Amino acid sequence: MSNDVVVVTEDKILMAAAVLFQEKGFHAVSMKNIAGQAGVSEMTVFRHFSSKKQVLEAVIKKLTYDTYISSFQEIFEKKICWELETDLVLISETYQRIMADNRSAFIITMREEKTIPEISEFIRQGPPQFESFLQQYFGAMMERKKIIRGNVEALALNFMAVNFGYFFFKALGHKMINISDSQYIETAVQLFAKGIKL
Repeated sequence: MSNDVVVVTEDKILMAAAVLFQEKGFHAVSMKNIAGQAGVSEMTVFRHFSSKKQVLEAVIKKLTYDTYISSFQEIFEKKICWELETDLVLISETYQRIMADNRSAFIITMREEKTIPEISEFIRQGPPQFESFLQQYFGAMMERKKIIRGNVEALALNFMAVNFGYFFFKALGHKMINISDSQYIETAVQLFAKGIKL
């Protein structure tokens, strides 16, 4: 069997498991359910993963860590133009896209965090890395004399909260959100930038 077939099969299993874990919760889903949803045999699932917990860990890792950190690393290493509002819009748009794409992992983690605390470790790897990228960015912007001097950790945490809060309300399906992502991001970035621009 070629590596491409193995990867495709594994992805099918993980996507099927993500859907089921989100809909029913970890404990209500069996390996047989995952196999049926993925359109493969139960034995095929076991060839790739030795346990349901291993499937869950792989789902969370695939949906979060692999895309979250690499996407932000690319932005902070290659796409920053050192214009505050332009950069913050790019960062916010990327954050909202990544979080929307990984809504399943977020909901699964929220749902299962108390019963399987280890899964939250995968989720917890992303925010500190994102905070570190933001701290470095705000520190560099201070050095370039583009923003006021201040506590880079506080700036990073504030900007993260602005973005996470919006995603959280959307993920929970709050009816109070009646604007588009672009409208929210534009307004949030303008207000945030206004407070720190020189």
